[in-house]
Amino acid sequence: MGMSAAQARLLYITAQLNNLSHQGQAVSDAKIRLSMDTEAIQEKYTQALANTNLYVNSNIFSSTGTTTKSELISLENLKAQNLLVYDGNKVLGYKYEQVDTGRTQTVVVGYEDDLTKPIYPTKTEKVGFEDASNLIPAYGTESLTEMEAIVAASGLGEDDLKTSSYTTVINGKETEINAIEIKSQAGFEAIIEAMGTNSEALKQNYVFNLPEGESINLGVYQDWPGIPAFQGIFDGNGTTFENLNGSQGLFSSLYGTVKNVNLANATIAADTDAIGGMAGYLADGASIENCNVTNVDITCNLQPDTEYPEGYQPERAGVGGLVGLNNGNISGSSVSGTINVPYADESFGYIGGAIGANMNTAKGDSKISNTYADVNIVLSDNADYSNSINGFIGDDTHETYISNCVSMGSITTADGSPINGSDLANWGPVIESDVSNMIALDTRNNNNVLYWGSSTSPTFDSGSTDSNVLSDAYVELPDGSTVKVWLDSNDEGYADEAENQTTSAANGIPVLNLGAIQESTLAQEVEKEVPDTTQEPIGYEQKAITEEIPIMETRLVQDPDFEGLTSAELEMGLKSGKYQLVTPANEATTQSVSINGTDYELVSLNACTAISEQQDEQKLALAEAEYEKAMKEIQTKDKRYEMDQKRIDTEYDALMTEEESIKNVINKNVERSFKAFG
Repeated sequence: MGMSAAQARLLYITAQLNNLSHQGQAVSDAKIRLSMDTEAIQEKYTQALANTNLYVNSNIFSSTGTTTKSELISLENLKAQNLLVYDGNKVLGYKYEQVDTGRTQTVVVGYEDDLTKPIYPTKTEKVGFEDASNLIPAYGTESLTEMEAIVAASGLGEDDLKTSSYTTVINGKETEINAIEIKSQAGFEAIIEAMGTNSEALKQNYVFNLPEGESINLGVYQDWPGIPAFQGIFDGNGTTFENLNGSQGLFSSLYGTVKNVNLANATIAADTDAIGGMAGYLADGASIENCNVTNVDITCNLQPDTEYPEGYQPERAGVGGLVGLNNGNISGSSVSGTINVPYADESFGYIGGAIGANMNTAKGDSKISNTYADVNIVLSDNADYSNSINGFIGDDTHETYISNCVSMGSITTADGSPINGSDLANWGPVIESDVSNMIALDTRNNNNVLYWGSSTSPTFDSGSTDSNVLSDAYVELPDGSTVKVWLDSNDEGYADEAENQTTSAANGIPVLNLGAIQESTLAQEVEKEVPDTTQEPIGYEQKAITEEIPIMETRLVQDPDFEGLTSAELEMGLKSGKYQLVTPANEATTQSVSINGTDYELVSLNACTAISEQQDEQKLALAEAEYEKAMKEIQTKDKRYEMDQKRIDTEYDALMTEEESIKNVINKNVERSFKAFG
């Protein structure tokens, strides 16, 4: 190849190499753009995978058991799940309005005179005893037949026993009852005999109606054992029971009500674990009302380290002037006398001037009111004693309510020495109870007066107390009248009341006005206001004028004026906290909100099982298809670019080889030329 031809070919090759370099750069740029396109496609697909929406949970079953279709949240399908959307002011998409239920109710729109029911002036009438068979219905009517059988079995006439109806107060309400009317000592003895042979006799009601001035003599019984498990009403009607001598008080156990009974000069001595002047045991719901025990002498002979029948251990004994062991209620009652426990020691049970022990386990089940105890408790000559010895209640661990009570008397050893134990005398009775207006004399400290106002901690007042603190205390009787509970030394009747409360009188403290309370109670049982039909009517009872009106109900209904929310707007508002989910609440709590008077609970979006966050399957499928198509196109382009690059590289390498060869030829030609002309 000549010089000129080689040079021309070299120029051509150089031009072609430049062209191939440009083509290679173009392919490289295309591949970079292809990589960027790949990243964009992958980013778009990643966003599609992360794109979710809120749906009503698909795991909810219809009434037919089929699964409901999952739907984007809306106000309607949320309400179907008992969920509402609250914007802090109102429920979105709904409103409250009054809707007629289709039902009616009767309402009183006025009153008019009932001309068939005239109102007459009243007059006070003595209420006597009537033939019980004339009373229909009556309290205890179901036992009238049994009462008549008991009276008939006695063989006594109407001057001794009869069935009657009369008016008395039961649970604070004036009530007519049927009862066996006991009119003589013989009638009483017949009833006691019946109680010993016929258990039904212990379930009946009894009322005493002895001639004025007569009493019941219990001295005819050489060893009175107490009436056992009595369940009816025992109304002494003011009768005095005298000369009891035996092993128990009037009742050994009382499950009913004893009222208006006076027990005088009773002597009780026994080695049993429950002794009381009125009852050894007062059961749940039983009551002692307006009863007086005077000059009682009780001795409990239980001894330590001695074998007794089961249930008669000294450690659980209850000895009280009124009741030994108490689960019931005591009101308007009193006791005076002496309790002797000659073998008392640090392990002995419970001794109290009024009550040995209050045994109720639930606070408030037992109430003791308007009651006093003026009882001297005489113990053994032991050095140590149980802490459950007290002028009022020996043990009050099971709390009761005590109001308007007086606790008096001394607690001494057999030789008359005072007891100096830290928890004895009159400190203990109200340590656990709710107390209002209670006075006690602390015999350990020169007869200091203790007064409980409305707390469990008494206040001391050395030697006396301010009677004015109690002067305004009144009790309301069942007939609505009130009686002054306390008397001080300036009040009429103080001396009469204080006669049985000598310690109170000596210390100048107010006296519990039991006389007036009991007299008023008895008076209302023998007198009542009745219409005087001999007079002209003073008016007429009113009868109601009624009218039927529709029953309206506030209901939540759709609000047609609401502009609506798209699922996307609703979702954005819930996620941002602009809106809150609420559901109707069963009751108002500190966590609930009130919307138009209705209480709702706030429902956390994250904790709500009725809503789930899911992907849109159709959008996801479309994104996957687009991704796969784009990636295939990129792969095709990438392969083409690879082939173009290989072609360029091959051509480039061939031209470079040819260029090198031509350069060698040119160099040899130049060398020969220099030699020829050299």
